[in-house]
Parts: sequence; structure tokens; C-alpha cells
Amino acid sequence: MAPLLFLAAAIAAAIGSVDASPALWALALGLLAILAWRQPERLTPGITPIAVAVWAYALWVVASNLLISPAYTAAAPFHAAFLAGGFALGRGLDAATRGSACAALAAGATVLALWALAQVAGGAESRGHAHFETPATLATVLNLALVPALAALARGPRRTLAVALAAALAAGLFATLSRGGTLALACGLLVAFLFAGRLRLAAQPGTIWLLAAALALGWILAGLAPQVAQWLAAGSGASAPAHDVLGTARASAAARVELYALAASALDGNAGLGIGYLGFNALLEAGRQAVPSYGPDGVTYFAHNDYLQTLVELGLPGLAAFLAMIGLPFWLAWRRRRDGVSEPLVLIAVLASLATMAAHAVVDFPFYVPLCLLLFGLLLGTADRLLAPQRALAPRWRATAARLAGILVAAGIAVLLARPVAAEVAAGYAQRSWRTADAQAAAYWFEVARRLEPRDWRYHWYAGQFWLAQAAQEGKPAAAQLAEAAFAAGFAANARQPQNLLGRISAHRRFGALLAARADARTLRGWMDQALALAPLDARVHAEQALLRKHLQ
Repeated sequence: MAPLLFLAAAIAAAIGSVDASPALWALALGLLAILAWRQPERLTPGITPIAVAVWAYALWVVASNLLISPAYTAAAPFHAAFLAGGFALGRGLDAATRGSACAALAAGATVLALWALAQVAGGAESRGHAHFETPATLATVLNLALVPALAALARGPRRTLAVALAAALAAGLFATLSRGGTLALACGLLVAFLFAGRLRLAAQPGTIWLLAAALALGWILAGLAPQVAQWLAAGSGASAPAHDVLGTARASAAARVELYALAASALDGNAGLGIGYLGFNALLEAGRQAVPSYGPDGVTYFAHNDYLQTLVELGLPGLAAFLAMIGLPFWLAWRRRRDGVSEPLVLIAVLASLATMAAHAVVDFPFYVPLCLLLFGLLLGTADRLLAPQRALAPRWRATAARLAGILVAAGIAVLLARPVAAEVAAGYAQRSWRTADAQAAAYWFEVARRLEPRDWRYHWYAGQFWLAQAAQEGKPAAAQLAEAAFAAGFAANARQPQNLLGRISAHRRFGALLAARADARTLRGWMDQALALAPLDARVHAEQALLRKHLQ
């Protein structure tokens, strides 16, 4: 039952990695909570340096989002929960339960790898990405499963199965054509080689050749997939154009350099506490002229360097905790001697897996993907357990005071995460009621969503759009005034997003005669200038600007 629960939680997290839905995130975390509750009393390490770093980073993400950031996002507490939840689960895995979790991870990753191969072989895609939006995300997930599969080759038994598994995962990785993913794998293998020497773990005869054979077989399978696509397309004439990995490298590097420079420009005056979690998108919209590679319509929330983005969004405290969380396992393991590690091969595999994601984060954004956070936390917790002395492993939360504290913490987390879920559900029901012409129910539930999450600008904007449509349909002053109030509240909640400001301009332009306090021409032009400063290349901003000019003539 435990492997199935873990796999179900991972699937929910994977779906939520594409569809940014608090309800999906809560489902994944709820499955993890059930898994933890159903487990028998576990032995876990106590307070360790790695645990302190993980908790510090997760708490800083939440505290920064709630107390410091001018641009609240519901994603912050969920991302922190995925990391901390995976970490707590990994700390409690003994040898038996660890094997079950690895089997579930391997099964899920293999499905994704075969899915990616099928996409390329079918000709619909030039790069495999399976369920995810980007091939790079799939590459990160596959690397986290591939390295343990390669480590299994060194154990001896069932080598045929291990070779087949590693070859399938490698084929999926190579089918993504992700330069960052391939380099991350190389970094992981290098870390494995260095720690194998450090811990004096000699490879069994033929192991290196098996590793090379598995990777080579995966590369061959990935290379054959486009040939299959061309053969299938011979009769239909439809095939995705081939992706030039080397030819696009220069353009990709240039785009990343532009993003890095834009992110670095925000450090002046913000390095202390940062601009707020997931604040990079607003930074991009305001500075698109500095990122011509993305054009006027390219969308990204990420600087494609998690270390730089963490510094920009969470400031120096966030970066310090982030670096400690990533670096401590390697530093602590390097200080250990061979006789101080009970399972050296498992530790090396875990460290190498962690290294792949840490390396990939230099050029992409895995630490902002729920499934990647969950798996990284799981591996990090496993490393923490393996590095802890055996005498430090003991049942926790047995004392009455500890249980009471645990209940209070769990209740606080539940309340923190429940509000975004409830607001999303309320807004979804309101949208449905609006589509079915039940205006009274739509109005009620839009207002419920706004009150549940008053700092989330989206719910104010949804309500404003509804009331704007009601004003256009019925011509009632009350509807126009409610629209204007919703848009004003939305812009006050997040002054970095122009949508509510554009809605407010539209409300005054179209229904100014129905408003109690109609904005004059100077005020409207001032709002328009603000919107242009926030998104100078946004087509919606320029469309509203043209309408406003015509209105003021």
C-alpha cells in the first residue's frame, strides 16, 4: 500500500507541476500525509544541520511571502511543503521502505521515459517532454531516478533488470535533447566517482562497462526514435522538424545571459530581503526590452538559474539557507570515513542524484517544480538519515508535549494551505455559475474567493471582470461600482501586475457616468503610464491605451 500511495502522491505532484492548482498540490500533500500516518512508528534522526537548513529555507519562503513580499503568491507555502514533506518522508525510510519508494519512483520515471520516446518516435514532437511543459523538467526527474538505477548495477544481483531500467531511463533523458540535463548527469556521475574514491568503495569487475553499456544503449534508442518518426511520416508527410541541439545552443545561452542580467539588475536595493517569491515574472514584464530573445509575448516565471533567482526573490537569508540545504550533505559526507557510513553505495547514489538537480539548477528551474521539490526533499531526507549516527535514530513525537506541538504545527500548516484551496474552489464554482447564467451565485462565490485570499490579485480581477460584464449587460451603477472597487483592491494587493489597473481604466472609460467618483483625464493618463511601466510591451496594455486615447479625444 505504501508504494502505491507514494506513487499516487508523485502523480498528483506531477500533474500539479503543469497545472498550477492549489487543489492538486493539496491532494498530493494529503496523500503524503496519509502515507506518513499509516506508517508504523519510525526511527528518524533528531535535529541535524541538514534538517535545520531545510526547515530554515522552507520557513523563510513562507515568511517572506506572507510578511515581506509585496506580491503574495499561493505557490510559496505549497512549494515549501513539498520540499519539507519529502524531506520528512525520506528521513523515516529504512532499508525496506526505501526499496519500495525507489521501486515506485523507478516505475513512474520509466513510464515518463517511454512516453518521451513515443512522442519523438511518433513524429509529433522533436523533443520528448512526456507530461511536462518543458523537456528540461522531464530531464531533471529522469536524472533523479537514473542515477540510483545506475548505482544498482554495482550491487551485483538482477543486473539484467538494472541494465534494462537504466537504458530506458537514459533513452528518455537523451530523447529530451536537454543540454542541461545531460551536463547534470555528467556532474552526478563525477560526484559518484569522487565519493566512491573518498569512501574507498571499489567497483566490482565489469561495473564500469555495464554503466557505459546502459548509457550507450539508451543513447542508441533515443537516436533511433527520430528515424522511426521519419519512417512513419513517409506515408503521411507529417513530422515535427528535427531539433538542432548544437545549432540552438548559442541562442539558448544568449537568452539565459539576458535573463541573468535582468535578474541581477534587481539586486540593487533588494539583495537584503528580495523582491518576493516568484516575483521574477513581474521583473521580466517591466524589463522586456532587456530580453529581446523572449520577444513581446514569451512567458516565463524563472530566471533559469535557481541560485540567482533565490537571491533576487528571497534575498541573502534565503540564499544562505538554500546553499546550506544543497551543500551540507556533500560537505558532511566528505568528512566521513568509510567505517562511519553504514550503506556507502546507497549514500553515493543519493548524493549523485542530488548533484544532478543541483547542477541542473544552474541553467534551469527545478527548484520551482513541485514534483522535483518532492523528490529532492525525499533524497535529501535519505541522505540525512544515512549520515546520522545509528545512536541518533529514535522514535520521535512520543512525549505528550511533543505530540501537542506536532498537532499545533500540523493545524497551522493545514490552515495555511486550506485557504488557497478554498479560494480556488470558490472561484471555480463562481466561473461555472457565470457560464450557466446564475449571476447571483457567481457574485456570491467571487466575493467569497476574494475574502479568503485578499492578497491574491487574481481573485479581485476575476470578480472585477464579472461585475464589468454585469454593468455592460444591465447598465446598473452598482455593478460598475463593484467592478471598480474589485479592480482597485486587486491593484492594491499586487501593484506589480497591470491587469487590475487595466480593468480599472476600462471601468472608468466605459462606465464612468455610473460611478460615484469618476476619474478625470489626468488620473486616467497616470494609471495608463503606470500600466505601461509595468508591462511596456504587453499587447493588452497597448490595446487599452489606444481605446483610452480615443475616449479622451
